[in-house]
Amino acid sequence: MASRFGPSALHQRDPRSSLFENYTGDRKSRPSSHSPARPNGGYGYSGPSGSGPVNDGFRPATPNRKGQYSDAVLSELESQNDDQVEGMSAKVKMLKDITIAIGDEIRDSSKLADKMNDSFDNTRVRLKGTMNRMLRMAERTGVGWRVWMGFFAAVIFLFWYVWLF
Repeated sequence: MASRFGPSALHQRDPRSSLFENYTGDRKSRPSSHSPARPNGGYGYSGPSGSGPVNDGFRPATPNRKGQYSDAVLSELESQNDDQVEGMSAKVKMLKDITIAIGDEIRDSSKLADKMNDSFDNTRVRLKGTMNRMLRMAERTGVGWRVWMGFFAAVIFLFWYVWLF
């Protein structure tokens, strides 16, 4: 795993992630890790002459002759897995909360867009009715609708001029 990232150690979060860094599976290429304090085996193992399991001079993170790992290594790996699962669970929960918030926002935006559409439609109907009433009024008085529009434009211009200056 570490060789995929090159010589950088930035991808490693803690020393536990380098547990199997140098393990290649070849018994001859594995480094020996005898403890200087315990020459018979180290790491709490008494070696071949004692009652403990046989430790061929390899660190306990490597499998024995049958390809089995020690209980301590398996326990450590399981605790690492539990930590990773907890971290992933927290991230999944955060993503779930974000998607729920996005869904709520989309529903609220859709409701607002529907309300605005209804409001614009009502405004269009009102303006159409007002324009029709204005045209009928212009026909009854005998004055053309262009004259009325000019009159309203002059009044609006007058209000605008007074308001700004």
